[in-house]
Amino acid sequence: MASLRYAEVAVDAAVGHSRTFSYSVPPRFTVEPGQLVWVPFGRRVIQGLVVELVDTPNVSETRAILHPVEPSPLISSDHLRLGHWISDHYRCSLFTAMSLLLPPGFGNQVRSRLTAVHEVEFDGEDLKPETLEALSALKVKKTGLDEREFSKLIGSGSAKDIARMVDRGLVRRQLTMPRPRLAPKYEAFLTPSFSKEAYLSLSHRQESLLAAIREKNALYPATLANKKYGNGVAQALFNKGLVGMEWVRLDAATVSRPTRMDVRRMHTLTEHQGQALRKIREALDDPEVRPRSFLLHGITGSGKTEVYLRAIGEVVGKGKQAIFMVPEISLTPQTLERVNAWFPGRVALLHSGLTARQQFDQWWDIREGKYDVIVGPRSSLFAPVLNLGLIVIDEEHEWTYKQIETHPLYHARVSALKLGHITGSPVLLGSATPDVETYHAATTGRHTLLELPERVSAGQDRVSRLAAVEVCDMRKELREGNRSIFSRVLTQSLKDCVGAGQQAILFLNRRGASSIVQCRDCGHVITCRSCSISLTYHSNQDSLLCHVCNRRTRVTTTCPACNGAHIRQLGAGTQRVVEEVLTLLPGTIVDRLDTDARNTEDTMDRLVRGDTQVLVGTQMVAKGLDIPNVTLVGVVLADIGLYLPDFRAGERAFGLLCQVAGRAGRGEHLGKVVVQTYNPTHYAIRAAAAQNYSDLYQYEIASRRELGSPPFNEMVHVVFQDRSNVQASRLATETTQMLTQRAESQGLTDIEIIGPAPGMPSRIRGRYRWHLSLRGPRLLTFIEGIEFPGACTVDVDPVHVL
Repeated sequence: MASLRYAEVAVDAAVGHSRTFSYSVPPRFTVEPGQLVWVPFGRRVIQGLVVELVDTPNVSETRAILHPVEPSPLISSDHLRLGHWISDHYRCSLFTAMSLLLPPGFGNQVRSRLTAVHEVEFDGEDLKPETLEALSALKVKKTGLDEREFSKLIGSGSAKDIARMVDRGLVRRQLTMPRPRLAPKYEAFLTPSFSKEAYLSLSHRQESLLAAIREKNALYPATLANKKYGNGVAQALFNKGLVGMEWVRLDAATVSRPTRMDVRRMHTLTEHQGQALRKIREALDDPEVRPRSFLLHGITGSGKTEVYLRAIGEVVGKGKQAIFMVPEISLTPQTLERVNAWFPGRVALLHSGLTARQQFDQWWDIREGKYDVIVGPRSSLFAPVLNLGLIVIDEEHEWTYKQIETHPLYHARVSALKLGHITGSPVLLGSATPDVETYHAATTGRHTLLELPERVSAGQDRVSRLAAVEVCDMRKELREGNRSIFSRVLTQSLKDCVGAGQQAILFLNRRGASSIVQCRDCGHVITCRSCSISLTYHSNQDSLLCHVCNRRTRVTTTCPACNGAHIRQLGAGTQRVVEEVLTLLPGTIVDRLDTDARNTEDTMDRLVRGDTQVLVGTQMVAKGLDIPNVTLVGVVLADIGLYLPDFRAGERAFGLLCQVAGRAGRGEHLGKVVVQTYNPTHYAIRAAAAQNYSDLYQYEIASRRELGSPPFNEMVHVVFQDRSNVQASRLATETTQMLTQRAESQGLTDIEIIGPAPGMPSRIRGRYRWHLSLRGPRLLTFIEGIEFPGACTVDVDPVHVL
């Protein structure tokens, strides 16, 4: 008799990171690492992922796996290793980490139905009146009730009361294990288990079906069994353990990806582009080349995308696949079109705009190798690519590569480097304004640094100049009587640009028509009821909107603090800028591009065609646009974000200004950039005006070396949230004391605990925020084993510390 096998399973439950549970594998099932299964867990049935098969379990008694969710492994061995690392590094449960790698639609819950057992008598002394009433209602339901509906009848404490009734035999629980929600294209097949049925009573139809299944010696369609032997016969054999049941996915239709570009344009590479490509080829051809990661630092318009596509072409030519990551799909429409033009019909596009059905089918098509290139935001890193040859990360400095809302709080750039290490695939990072930590890694030999210092004209095979930048001191404008949101230089430049038949982009890091609404009598600023931030006025909807929780309220005419009637809208947003341009240049065609815009694709089409003369937008206009006729870029206010209490504030402001400045002068005409600021001497403003990354980097790296900030130390950010400000503050203070004592007891003088302090903003969605930061070497080792309060979030390698 074959020995019993065991599986280590990561369960979909709140457990410690990297923890697994031992389950026995019934003889009628075959499971493998990476396979999703249903398992009993306490009084529940939940999903679990098999991460390892073992001969000896970790506990003396085990429960059995109930049933596979999917008949074959969903996660490859390489991706299992990545999931383990994400769980360890970002301090989340193993199943949470692995869920990134599962196909869409597998987050099902077992359906539970309860029926009353009339034969059992009980006195009901320890059951509350609501439970007794619910039980009486259940008894009149012949087919029972869904457990969730029954729980609503009981109210609070229903889980304990239901468990007590099940244990006593008062009610019977029937569990139904569903197929994946998004799997209508599945077919069930029966397989023989070859168990002995000598002691089992089988009907004639059951015996006939069992014989037919065994004679076929292959998968037997359940639909055929139901048709020939009657409904329920196959299920009866399955319940007796005589047959197994497998769900086999049928072929799915592909998702079409239309493109406006019909031809693949090949440009002559510049000398620097050619040198960069040769270095990348060496790593693609020789698996021993070290390091296997590259930083392609190229000024805006230097042809980084051309190098990406040539490198991907090399990989595809070797029969392998590539992942091309972009910060946000909506920000890079022209890049996506170029990829589709280079690899027509072989590009899988992953993004949230696809329907659930399309996402599901795309996942399976990628897994089956139907695509050579996978393009998408941070989640595309976890696509089931089985023959990976290259990972490209465009705009690697973007903070959107970090997951900040839900666990796991992973950074896609860091995770991509880990996946590259696991698979041996080179990783190509690219940016005009690299993350300071990435550039430091490149200068110290952890990445190979590739420089593209020259700009290439759009559609031309020649070098062109960067746009000329002029900084306008808005303090001087104000002293000289200019009350407009436009400086005199920007006003005249707009007139000249539109008059010459060219196009302009105006950038503002704000949505709406005004940034704050304030009472002129008492100074009170109208704020969100759930968040400690000011509401923004949106004139097109005549409403006030919170840009954190999206709460929308009516425009107030009376101050809630003093009942005054002098309410004033201050500051400028994109709507206000549009109105100012139309006042300045009547008849000009002005478009707006921000997160409030309803159809970004139509807006982009009009800009590309030249119909739009002036485009006003937020960060959506700062990157990914390559319009040769755009000769003017105006930064309405460069100071926003400069003074946030975050050590990366200056770096972020510099990157954004350089990115938006890079939209001007990409054609035959020399571009012009007007930067409006109230602090023209700030180091980030001066470096951005000169478009000199080296100046910015030297200032930042010296400052961080002095303060001990990354890259010279690791950082962990801990945020405490509670509806009570006192409770949030107390938790933060107690945790700070605990961490301080821990560092002192271990003699770790290089571990620094910063805080606690109120978060910024101090309240979001009705919950007060307090936070602290840890700074020092080997922080993961230092916090290993610490049980942080449940009301806090531990963010490893944070992108902000607000």
